[in-house]
Amino acid sequence: CLHNKASESKDVDCVLTSAELMGVIDDFTNKGGLSGVQGVDLDKLFFNVSSDQKSLFRPLAIGASGGYLDNVFRYAAKELFGKEIKGELKLKQGRNPDIQEISLEIDGDEKLKFALAYGFRNIQNAMRKLKRGKKPYHYIEIMACPKGCANGGGQIKSETKNARDLAQDLQDAYYALPVREPEDTPIVKKFHEWTQAKAFGRNVLEMTFRDVTEKGTDGLTAKW
Repeated sequence: CLHNKASESKDVDCVLTSAELMGVIDDFTNKGGLSGVQGVDLDKLFFNVSSDQKSLFRPLAIGASGGYLDNVFRYAAKELFGKEIKGELKLKQGRNPDIQEISLEIDGDEKLKFALAYGFRNIQNAMRKLKRGKKPYHYIEIMACPKGCANGGGQIKSETKNARDLAQDLQDAYYALPVREPEDTPIVKKFHEWTQAKAFGRNVLEMTFRDVTEKGTDGLTAKW
């Protein structure tokens, strides 16, 4: 993610985009660095997870950007209101597919209101509505790139396809993966067990959010 790469965070040491990682691998390979290296399943580098329990799955979520809204909405509904939501979430599309909303209603009373906004124009519109008090969202999933991470500026470029078609191919490949919720994935469970066994505990899984003093006028620090 180019946005994460440009952001200043004391919690992140280094950010490599997909294109940069591919460049590192290509450069390493061209110098003979991978000759004689035996292939191995990625999961087995960290935990002894059997081959039939690989973590190449996707959450039951809308969009190919990690499913933040989906997971937070389900968790909040269950933990705050005792409502366990099964199946795919039904989001209401706004003026375009990159702005969507969903609410949790109990006995006619709206308890939660979430939204996703992809692309700077939709983000600006969402921020303006918040400032005017028109849309009191409890949570907004924001992605700087239209269509989300599948269309990210740091993605590997195609020599034969334009950005739109490539983004669609990436989303199709993502949706073709079998569904498994993150908390049910063996490698995630193993990782949680490993962190609990270490002195640092859950701190390694948490990020600290703080106010950022506005600097300059570029797109990443614009005042919405």
